[in-house]
Amino acid sequence: MTDILCDRFIAPTDPALLAQSWCNHLAPVFEAELAPDADLASPISLTTYHFGEALVGSVTAPAQRLKRSARTIARQGVDHILIQFYTAGQSRVGAARRSVEINASQLVVFDLTQPIVSEAGPVSATTVMLPRKLLGDQIATIESLHGKPLDYRSAPVRNLSYTYLSGLVASAASTEAHQLRYLSSAAADLCAACFQPDANQAPALDRLNKVAICQYIEQELASESLGIDALILRFGLSRATLYRLFEEEDGVASHIRERRLLRAMKLLGAAGGRPRISSVAYATGFSDEKTFSRAFRRRFGFLPSEALAERSLAHRGHDSAPVLLGWMRSLSA
Repeated sequence: MTDILCDRFIAPTDPALLAQSWCNHLAPVFEAELAPDADLASPISLTTYHFGEALVGSVTAPAQRLKRSARTIARQGVDHILIQFYTAGQSRVGAARRSVEINASQLVVFDLTQPIVSEAGPVSATTVMLPRKLLGDQIATIESLHGKPLDYRSAPVRNLSYTYLSGLVASAASTEAHQLRYLSSAAADLCAACFQPDANQAPALDRLNKVAICQYIEQELASESLGIDALILRFGLSRATLYRLFEEEDGVASHIRERRLLRAMKLLGAAGGRPRISSVAYATGFSDEKTFSRAFRRRFGFLPSEALAERSLAHRGHDSAPVLLGWMRSLSA
């Protein structure tokens, strides 16, 4: 008998309840709505195994619309990365002002601190959810991959990661408790290796500079003086070079603002005592609470005070939370 915890979607005996039951099961991760033409007679499954520091599983889903809203993010306060390796089907994912198509033999990264919408046909995938901290140095680049497709069948390390994760799912029944931390550590290392820049993507010096700058930005988010001038002084680069390195993020200033607001969302949603909004503002480099609240509302569509209210509501219902949501929170412990 396996020592690993397993959570499975169990279809209700009444077919009329299937759609709502499926959406409820997905609710810890996505707000789901089945497509009008979804084939509910085909197999539907979601199996998740708790490997201690990683949640690994497989999914076969009908056509559906998936959304992770800013309010869901605020309510949960988790800081995880979800990676799906598509084995069949396709979807169109909208995130960070872009929309891309994900196909079989591609993986897609979901940064669970960022909103996203996915219009998916019937799909099958192998999945892994990891706390951001386990990806180590890749924290400097993983945010910009949110919602982006990457081929894995044609990339040896990514294909190795898929093979390992699908192997974990297949062998979970014989896994023992003392093996979990080694298996989840290997999963994290392989996933981190997936996001090393390809040699032909950009000059090596550019890649190294961007990683170093992103890491410095993460360390200095609380500093009001963090900005273009500070980065020019620190790294000896021109404004034009800084903009080129962060062109996909609409420039380095836009990247800094986004990282500050995402950090603020994480702080507002974290477990523990209720933080003061002014403290969160100062901790993320804003000069005052009013400026912070205005920027937060522009980004997420509601005020920081409403984010705190969402968090309080979620934690009041902690004891009755779905198994999957409880596991997600346990990854942060």
